[in-house]
Amino acid sequence: MPRTARACAPAALLSLVLLLAGCGNSTLTSPDASGGLLAHRADLRAASYVVGGGPTTALRLLCQMTIAAVQAANGTAEDECGKVAAVDVHGSPQESDVDTGWASLRTTMPDGTPAPDGQLPPTATPLATLRATDAPRGVAWLDPTAFDGADVVVTRPGVAADLPALAALTATRPTTLCATTDAVPGSPVAPGTAALLAGYRFAPTVVPQDAGSVLAGVATGRCTAGLVPGESGRVPALGLAVLADPRGVLVGPAGPRGFAPVMRQGVLAGHPGVADLFGEITRRLDGPAMRGMVREVEVDGRDPRDVARRWLVAEGLVAKA
Repeated sequence: MPRTARACAPAALLSLVLLLAGCGNSTLTSPDASGGLLAHRADLRAASYVVGGGPTTALRLLCQMTIAAVQAANGTAEDECGKVAAVDVHGSPQESDVDTGWASLRTTMPDGTPAPDGQLPPTATPLATLRATDAPRGVAWLDPTAFDGADVVVTRPGVAADLPALAALTATRPTTLCATTDAVPGSPVAPGTAALLAGYRFAPTVVPQDAGSVLAGVATGRCTAGLVPGESGRVPALGLAVLADPRGVLVGPAGPRGFAPVMRQGVLAGHPGVADLFGEITRRLDGPAMRGMVREVEVDGRDPRDVARRWLVAEGLVAKA
């Protein structure tokens, strides 16, 4: 080989390595999250967690938040966000290695697992009942998010400021409520509408539809208002307004239906401080924050990992993500 060729070979080889590292499904990842408030809330050195997610965008976002939170507190976390945490945590360690994750209290059955096909159970299971049922099984439930997970009524801006004002429209003009057929239980026609009638005397013409059709109908004016899941990312994407529910009729007598961390009791006992990390997240995560992040993923096409970490940094929970 000529001298010049031998001299160029190492440089060419290095260039090829760098090129291959940037192509395909590289195993290289960005640095772990660090710093911020969570770094001072718990010391998870030597702690390791396998974190599960769920089938929905909201649960995948929460899974990614958990991973970043653990890393910020000097622990390690393995990404299993494709698994349904509530199912895997309830399985035996021989069946699943998932230690922790989140569950939607809206769709959780009394046995602590998600309702089949994501459908709502006839009545929401109170958190206290889930804790009492799962404690003998070695499963712990922590406090849920500030976002209560209830369905919301949305309108175009300027139609009404809150549900009492919307109900007043019923007496003055024809009003149409488009509602998802799996909304809060209450009515065989469109679940949830019975609660609005009882709480606000809101008695519109009800048109049951899928969530996408409901939101499109409200945005175009075909529907005066829409009853949709509270975490819907298309609500901010379409510029719709969420109406205040001052009487809390959509939350229902069972109380909050938000998202709660669920984990194996042995894992929690090993490092109880991890509950403080979850607490910092759940106290801050309200409806607008959840809808905004879901919008970024479902409408803008962004990676749940990046979206979750940006929110943590914006809240000061993590300094570097």
